[in-house]
Amino acid sequence: MPTTTHRRLAIGAAALILVAGAAPAVADDGHHYRQTHARGTLLSAQLIGSLTTDADLAGVAPGGADWSVSRSSVKVKANGRVEVRVRDLVLTSTGANPVTTISASLVCNGKVVDTVGPVAYDTDGDARIRDRFAVPERCLAPAVLLNPADRVGTYIAASGQAG
Repeated sequence: MPTTTHRRLAIGAAALILVAGAAPAVADDGHHYRQTHARGTLLSAQLIGSLTTDADLAGVAPGGADWSVSRSSVKVKANGRVEVRVRDLVLTSTGANPVTTISASLVCNGKVVDTVGPVAYDTDGDARIRDRFAVPERCLAPAVLLNPADRVGTYIAASGQAG
């Protein structure tokens, strides 16, 4: 039968284990999330061309003509590194691209938070953007909009999935 001293030692050890296990969570103060998330992917998606009937996204209007795209994608790391591969982003009416440069805007929390570019955008509708966005500490519902030239008030493609 355990003595009072043994019971006190067992209770003290259990309390110490509980406190030690909780200490990292208390001392963490949210920094652990930022450190591990900073190495992760914030967004990885296909790109779809905008239609004149599409809704405004984050206060940005779709282009004045319909656009189509194939084999295009965007990846944004939590640290802001962005890679956009654009293939065949062209006007559906002509099958060509009349725009010479393209930029990309990051949407977080329902608003555009940063834009990179513009970069060269050829007549076949191909472009590549490699840059870094300034990502806010908290980025809910991330999305990327592609803008003709540096016109951030208009998008001609967006991250997402056509339904």
